[in-house]
Parts: sequence; C-alpha cells; structure tokens
Amino acid sequence: MRHGSGDHAARPPRIARIIRVLSIPIILFWLGIAIILNVVTPSLDEVGKAHSVSMSPKDAPSMIAMMHTGKVFGEFDSDSSVMIVLEGKQELADEAHRFYDEIIKKLKADPTHVQHISDYWGDPLTASGAQSADGKAAYVQVNLAGDQGTTLANESVDAVRKIIAETPGPDGVQAYVTGGTAASADTGTAGNKSMQKTTLIAVGVVVVMLLFVYRSVITMFVALVIVGVELMAGQGVVATLGNLNVIGLSTYAVSMVTMLGIAAGTDYVIFLLGRYHEARQSGQDREAAFYTAYSGVSHVILGSGLTIVGATLCLSLTRLPLFRSMGVPCALVILVIVAAALSLAPAVLALGSRFGLFEPKRKHDERGWRRIGAAV
Repeated sequence: MRHGSGDHAARPPRIARIIRVLSIPIILFWLGIAIILNVVTPSLDEVGKAHSVSMSPKDAPSMIAMMHTGKVFGEFDSDSSVMIVLEGKQELADEAHRFYDEIIKKLKADPTHVQHISDYWGDPLTASGAQSADGKAAYVQVNLAGDQGTTLANESVDAVRKIIAETPGPDGVQAYVTGGTAASADTGTAGNKSMQKTTLIAVGVVVVMLLFVYRSVITMFVALVIVGVELMAGQGVVATLGNLNVIGLSTYAVSMVTMLGIAAGTDYVIFLLGRYHEARQSGQDREAAFYTAYSGVSHVILGSGLTIVGATLCLSLTRLPLFRSMGVPCALVILVIVAAALSLAPAVLALGSRFGLFEPKRKHDERGWRRIGAAV
C-alpha cells in the first residue's frame, strides 16, 4: 500500500494505529459517556439553578460591615434584600395600608425565605420616612434568606413575588418587587433563557461555516455530531460534579461552559479535517492521510487545549465570585473536549474515511492561505 511521502505517513504513531483499529469501540464509549451522564444527571442549566453559588465578595470591607450589622442587631445573616414598593395613582389611603399590612403579615409567616422586615410605613412614628412627598408611593425593605446569586436567594425572591401576586390590592394601587437581589435573580433567569437562543445561533453559524468551507452536507453533519457529543460529554461531567456539590456553578459559568465547548470542539474538528484534506490532495491514500492528519494536529490540539485549561483555571485565583465560579467548570469542559478531540474525532475520521465520507470537494489553495498567513 502506498503511504505517500513523509516520515509520519511511513511510520504512523502507535496511538493513531490503535484509534484506527478500535474506532468503533471508541465511538461507542464516547456516545455512552454523553448519554449516561445526561440521563443520570439533570441538565447543566437545571444543576446551575439548583447549585448556584454566591456572587458577593465576602472579603470586601462593605460586605464585612453589612454582615456585622445584621449580626449585632440580630436581623439577618445574608446579603440579600429586596424593596417592595407600593404605588398609587393618587395618595395612598386606608385601603392601601390594609393591602400593605396583609403583605407584611404573609411575609412574616414565611421565615424560610424572609429574615427581617424594616416595617417603617406600618408604624405611625416612622411612616412619613417611608412614603413619598406626594403620598402616592411607599416602600419597605425585606432581608431575604440566602446570599445574593445563590439558589436559596433566588427562591426567596420568587416567594416574595408570589406573595405580592396572590395578595389582591385596591383599585389603582400596585406593588412591585425591586432591588439588587431581585435584579440578580432576573439576570439569572434571562441568562438561562438567552442561552438557548445563543446556542441555536452558534450552531447555525457553525453549520454555515462548515458548509462554506467543505461544500459537503455529510462532512458538515458528521462534524456537527462530533461537536455535539463532545459538548454533551463535557456538560455532563460539569453537571455531575456540580450536582454532587464538588464544584460551584453560576449562570455565567454555565454560559461559558457551553460557548467554550462549542468553539473548541468545532476548532479541533476543523484542524483534523483540514489536515486530512491536505494530505489527500497531496496524493496520499486514505489510511496514510489519516495518519498524517493525526500526527500533524494531535500535538496542536493538546497544546492549545491545555493552554486554555491553564488560562481558565487562573480565574479560580480571582477574588470576585463572578469570575471565580467560571474557572474550574470551564477548565473541566475543555479537558473533556481535548480528550474527545484526540480520540472520538479521529475515530470517526478513521471509520468514515474507509467509506470515502470525508473526501475534499475542492482544490486546496495553499498559496492563497500562505499569503493570508504572511499578511497576518
């Protein structure tokens, strides 16, 4: 059999030969990992909601002072609070006060989610300080259970909103829930909803790009399946560890895990397919081209992946939880993507190349790309 030119083609690396021989078991292994983890463990979005970590920097002087205040006054032990605002079209009257009193009564009956209520409007001595100058609005601050950004804090916000929604108010009077913790809960909800749309858009961009580059529906579809299995496996590992409370998660971490997984997985598949096409166009047969592709990009994938892993792990050294929560989850998903890119993707290429599935559809313009590379 003619292997073409080059030492890599003449002496294929041992791991490449093993992958080619065991291509089907390797594919089945990764499919099993992806399916089992996503069946046994809830989805990454669900785990992120259920095991969300605090977004507050506990060592910040302002946070230390606030926690000390809550402790010495015996009022609260978390940094979560919301403002309930009553607003009327005209000056708030007795009906509005009864509406307010009913809300306060229900809030006090829920110690699981409500720790303290600064009920100034309910006391005639302090009522004027909690009411607007025109008398059309009043507010009350409610300290909630759970640090801001955590699952308990988000549940506490939902509990307050449920009480407001289930308490009928007089005509022309409306109650609103606002404040930092409410905004944080809304940010998480919006992030989870937008993540689905963002993922669909990202997949659409990948599909168009692969079709433009390779001009083959089969190549595009198989590459997309590879990236999908890699992403499912990576998300499954992160979700499983999060569900076991080994690592903490946040809305931002979930979003970054998904986007990094799609980006890295697509890049590494393109590396492999591109090198395979180059080898085929240089005259190598399918087996030799596979060995050339693997030996040519495996170290690039490994080096690139470990660089990203190291960079994302550095986020764990930051003090701000917004960044710290992304470090380990992002590093884990990249490690899984790299492992799959060095085994699953080559196994699919080895199996598919036997049936001529990944043949180049157009001549590779090497000189053109060299000019672009030199210009860059």
